[in-house]
Amino acid sequence: MSKVKIGIAANKLYMDNGLVPSMYRAYVNNEYVESVEKAGGVPVLLPVIKDLDDVEVQLKGLDGLIISGGYDLDPTLYDEEPIPQCGFTMREVDIYYIALIKKARELKIPIFGICKGIQAINVAFGGNLYQDLNSQKKDVIKHSQSAPKYSPTHFINIENGSWLEKTFGERASVNSYHHQSLKEVAKNFKVTAKASDGVIEGIESIDGSFICGVQFHPEMMAQFDDEFMVNLFKNFFEECK
Repeated sequence: MSKVKIGIAANKLYMDNGLVPSMYRAYVNNEYVESVEKAGGVPVLLPVIKDLDDVEVQLKGLDGLIISGGYDLDPTLYDEEPIPQCGFTMREVDIYYIALIKKARELKIPIFGICKGIQAINVAFGGNLYQDLNSQKKDVIKHSQSAPKYSPTHFINIENGSWLEKTFGERASVNSYHHQSLKEVAKNFKVTAKASDGVIEGIESIDGSFICGVQFHPEMMAQFDDEFMVNLFKNFFEECK
């Protein structure tokens, strides 16, 4: 049986090692690569490019697309000024992510967004974000964990009949590394998972090609053979076949 070919949207990393200053590298954390392999797919890294007309060429031949995590998303892209608690942003990455998401939707390539990935999906289709949960939303739980990356640290409640329920059932334990999250959800998407404080942990498209985003990091747990998280990737690959 042939394996699915899965594109992983890469980030840009600024390096200054003293030998070659002002160096940029295209990268993804290796957990994404390993998780795709563990679940039976073939990972293909998609570096950030300047000519957005070539995004379609990058996507040709892919069966699915993973939008990876990364820096904070530039709030001007959802028509807000940055607040002091907003972290480091890299606008060219965000613009590329949004172009990649829109083109993949046009080409009917299934999309799975992780952490910043769910945020980029929401913004791409007209939603917005909390720039900083602790200062903008009352009574939030801890969403940036002080624990090993593979350890679940809080629960999420999952909507009955959703795609996420196929993997987890009605409740799951997840890890958490974020201070931004979805606020107003884009049209044609439904919220399918929330934390106990109401923070959105999962969305799914209600029409068109398959799109799901999660706020947690399944790749970090799948790397350490968490059965549920490996199955989450496997279920995504079924949507890609």
